[in-house]
Amino acid sequence: KEMGKAGVAFSALIDIGRIGLSVYSLYVKSMLGSSPGYKAHCDISSYITCSKTFNSSYGTGFGLIGPLLGEDHILNQDNGVYGIIFFLMHFLLVCFAASKLGFCLRLLNSLALAAGSLWLAYILFYVLKHACIVCIAIYGLNLLALLLDICQLRCHSAKQKQRVAKAEKKKKK
Repeated sequence: KEMGKAGVAFSALIDIGRIGLSVYSLYVKSMLGSSPGYKAHCDISSYITCSKTFNSSYGTGFGLIGPLLGEDHILNQDNGVYGIIFFLMHFLLVCFAASKLGFCLRLLNSLALAAGSLWLAYILFYVLKHACIVCIAIYGLNLLALLLDICQLRCHSAKQKQRVAKAEKKKKK
């Protein structure tokens, strides 16, 4: 049971970190747009730069929504906005949905985030050809959350099977 509480706490911390990084990405993008000469803390060199990433066409709507629905479409938001929404949903599921359905929804959320991370990592390294430490940190936390969700779903399922087996054993007596 303690491992379950530790898993919940670790998952919640991961989500808080991801939300914080997403808020920071929005802050940087806002400052870049409003303060000429602003240099973000995550801009280390011309190759390791988050500013170029956040300001690229892929920093909004994953570079997909604008061309499909239009640059002014309501769904074409900064990637940080999507991050906050998905990470907050995951956080709420971690804190309030300890059922099998809750674990499955968390896993689906994490799978969607992993797919998004793979797409954005490809764009970052092979299209934009630079590194973004904020992005890479989020990708790493997304992978960690996915692995943790898989482990927690498996543990929950195993505990459920044990409870069913115990109940059936009592029934037979």
